[in-house]
Amino acid sequence: MSETGLRIGLGTRFLDALGARDYVALAACFAADATLRGIVPPGLREADGREAITARFRLWTEDIADYEIVESDATPFADLLRLRWAVQGVDPELGLNAYEQTAYAEVADGKIVRMRLACSGHRPL
Repeated sequence: MSETGLRIGLGTRFLDALGARDYVALAACFAADATLRGIVPPGLREADGREAITARFRLWTEDIADYEIVESDATPFADLLRLRWAVQGVDPELGLNAYEQTAYAEVADGKIVRMRLACSGHRPL
């Protein structure tokens, strides 16, 4: 399989794990020393290492009832993997809402080693 195909396969595994809130499978997508830099309301969020990144995604998704990824894609962009997903669900404080995140991931040896992420913030539905 081509390098591009391998990156897209990794992106699909990441999105499937995120959609299922399977944090073990999500962690397996990242290198042990991976880094995450995210711009989300209210500001910059950083996590260093597979466990910290997984904890960050758990924090963002765990408490949403009726959690569903309603749209997603994994596509190559130059030497990066672009990941985009839109989530819909019921936040305990905000009610029914949606948000979208776009991430650019650097991949090495079949794992995400760096991810830069931007989030729309919660939008009411």
